[in-house]
Amino acid sequence: MRYSPKVNLGDHVTQPYDKITPQMRAAYGARSPHNLVHLILPDEARAAEMGVDKYTMAARLFRQWCAEGVLERDARPGFYPYRQTFELNGKAYTRTSFIGLCKVEDYSRKIIFPHERTLAKPKADRLSLLRAGRVHYGLIFFLYEDDGAAQSIIDRCMAAPAVATATDDYKVKNELWHLSDQAAVQSLSAALSDRQLFIADGHHRYETSLNYARENPRDEHAQYTVALFLNIKSDIVVLPTHRSVFGVAGYDKNELHRKLGESFDVKRLNTLDEVIAATNAPAGTVCIGGFDGSAFFSATLKGDGPMAKAMPAKPAEWRELDVAVLHTLVIERILGITPERVEQEAGVGYHRDPKEALEAVAGGRANCAFFLRATRPDQVCAVARKGEVMPQKSTDFYPKALSGLALYALDMQE
Repeated sequence: MRYSPKVNLGDHVTQPYDKITPQMRAAYGARSPHNLVHLILPDEARAAEMGVDKYTMAARLFRQWCAEGVLERDARPGFYPYRQTFELNGKAYTRTSFIGLCKVEDYSRKIIFPHERTLAKPKADRLSLLRAGRVHYGLIFFLYEDDGAAQSIIDRCMAAPAVATATDDYKVKNELWHLSDQAAVQSLSAALSDRQLFIADGHHRYETSLNYARENPRDEHAQYTVALFLNIKSDIVVLPTHRSVFGVAGYDKNELHRKLGESFDVKRLNTLDEVIAATNAPAGTVCIGGFDGSAFFSATLKGDGPMAKAMPAKPAEWRELDVAVLHTLVIERILGITPERVEQEAGVGYHRDPKEALEAVAGGRANCAFFLRATRPDQVCAVARKGEVMPQKSTDFYPKALSGLALYALDMQE
């Protein structure tokens, strides 16, 4: 299912549901009564007025939009090549991928690999939405390894005019094509038939799809979900996620530095720019930037010894992650923020903009802040292959795949 070409796609698509703030939700809703946000984050007050729960209301709205021709089913099955063009820090990027259906598999089969843990509450919410409407609205974001066969099929399709275009809130140009030639469709499917898939974004959506498939084992359509597939050899942008730490009992910056010195070489720095530069250490070196409440510093790990001692059961691929070093040796062992508190979103704040982490400390909302370089896509795959998961918010793939480009309605399949 896609939005009709008669509507302005830019007024109807959204960022993934879990990236939508209350302010963004209001803005999306004001753009159009048919904006996807009304389905993926249905309004409880409006549902109460209708005398139903919000999930039932979303299901009714979906069926109504289909009847009105706002959403249409493509006559021919196929894949959707997807190009995103954007600028970041003065550099131009073009990311090409494709959208299609994927059979959900249990992680134990070693076909699909996660890299982060999920939380029960958001999965329950998404499962209720899926049960009510039997529609997958958002895309799971997979990485795959390609020898060039899949990419060449995508590139040939994109030589034609796009069937849909939208520029999102971050000035990313999103273009969509429909690959419906059955020979090309079969070739693209065959190119990925034996590939392992690594979840980049959408762990909660994937596990929701898996749970629904388990609930409905005789429903063939329920065994599939809709996803974006991106070649790991592409020019992939992963942004760092910085940390502010709050609620540290008896926080003492001098004690912080003393304990850091046991596992790190600590160096005083003068500016945030110097800190960010320091984190971009040579491969094989872990350097964490920090602000203790009054001064900037860098902390370079003294080899693998501290992590091997702290986490001997973990593979080297995991121990070498900057984010794993920060959480294990600093946040947990020095500052006393337990993994349970982190999972409950207590004790640690997450910031795409390093200045926001700094402002949290300056404003008295946090005790200290730490700055990281981005986790590389190959690190994500290496850790996932070992059956390990990373600390929360270890990756921030950019840009996000828009929701609303292609929907998978289970009851509208042939």
